[in-house]
Amino acid sequence: MMEFVLNILLNYITLGVAGVAFILLLVVLIWKRKNLSTKEKGLLGVLLIILALYFVFVIVISITAGSGHPAGNPTPIVP
Repeated sequence: MMEFVLNILLNYITLGVAGVAFILLLVVLIWKRKNLSTKEKGLLGVLLIILALYFVFVIVISITAGSGHPAGNPTPIVP
C-alpha cells in the first residue's frame, strides 16, 4: 500500500501538475489580490501551503533515499 502511495506522489506527472498548480496559484494571488474575497484568498493560501508541504516532502524523500551508500568500499569478485 505504501509503495503505491509513494509511486503516485513521486510520479513525474504528479510533480508536474503540482508545479503548474503552484505557479498558477501564485499568479492568481498576485494579479487578482484586490479582486478576490477574503474567503477566496484563504482557500488559495491553504492550497498553496499544501503544495509547498508536498514539495518539502518530495525533497526530503529524495535526500534521504538518495543517500543510501554501502558501509565499505566495493570488493571485486574474483572468479
